[in-house]
Amino acid sequence: MANQGFGCMGFSAFYGSAAKTTKEQAISVVKHATEKGVTLFNSATFYGPLNEEGFGANLRLLKDCISEVGREKIQLMVKIGMDTRAPVEKTGTQWIMKGDEASLRADVDYALKTLGVDCIDIIVLCRVPHDVPIETAVKAMKALVDEGKAKHIGLSEAGPDILRRASAVAPIYCIEQEWSLWTRDLEAEILPVCRELGIKIVAYSPLGRGFLTGTIKSRDSEVFGPHDFRLLGSPRFSEENMPKNLALVEAVEKLAKQKGCTVGQLALAWLHAQGPDVIPIPGTTSIKHLDENLAARDIKLNADDLKEIDRIFSPEQVVGTRYAHMAMTFVGNPKA
Repeated sequence: MANQGFGCMGFSAFYGSAAKTTKEQAISVVKHATEKGVTLFNSATFYGPLNEEGFGANLRLLKDCISEVGREKIQLMVKIGMDTRAPVEKTGTQWIMKGDEASLRADVDYALKTLGVDCIDIIVLCRVPHDVPIETAVKAMKALVDEGKAKHIGLSEAGPDILRRASAVAPIYCIEQEWSLWTRDLEAEILPVCRELGIKIVAYSPLGRGFLTGTIKSRDSEVFGPHDFRLLGSPRFSEENMPKNLALVEAVEKLAKQKGCTVGQLALAWLHAQGPDVIPIPGTTSIKHLDENLAARDIKLNADDLKEIDRIFSPEQVVGTRYAHMAMTFVGNPKA
């Protein structure tokens, strides 16, 4: 059975679901996921409302889930190195990337205390930092592993050169990178390096932030909250671009019906077909949707299916960048 993890972000941040998710709902979804064989749960120190009080909201919620489900059933993956606590008017930006030892150590200690655990399975550098060389950041993370505060090191939104430089300092267990039918910019250079170095690929937003499920038909969809990131920070959801991208989803949906599955399941099955080292981490607040996502583990796509999907949903047909500020990715960050 293909490996599939769970992205916890939507419980607490950036989507309309964050304002609606109760502690009881999150616990029920996480419990059901573990019962269905999911072990990897992805979070971050900054998942929550973008202010001092919201920092750590997702970790606090996960602590409740862990208490209910049991620590032994959950592999914790936590992104560090991103501070969102200071007001924008004070810093000029909501996102402060930090890779120095003091900041990363403080983040890990904060996460351990907030989660109520003594070790995090995978600590992930949220973005390639601007303040220090990648070697400095990875050396600091290795020290935390050596001290027993974490088991493995991961990176996110890192380019091929960064992966090589980081791996020269310490083993890199995984890279958390956006990968889906409509985001395939890692395939040309990053994927080969990962496979050369034995680095797993944890695919975030594998359903295109919900767009590839076929359930979002317009910007008026009820899934969007008043401050939903997708409407504010993702050009693919703009009034101009959404109709063009919807046409791609509708085209691949026809193939999904032929396979007897939903378009979302086809999108996940396509990722599973990329190799056993690829771990998609779709998130949801619904047990029904969770079961739909997990069913994709058993969908087999043959070479002809994959060729047809590539033809229908070729990357050059997707309209709009994945972030409004691509400097937050390996594509736009000159240091990545």
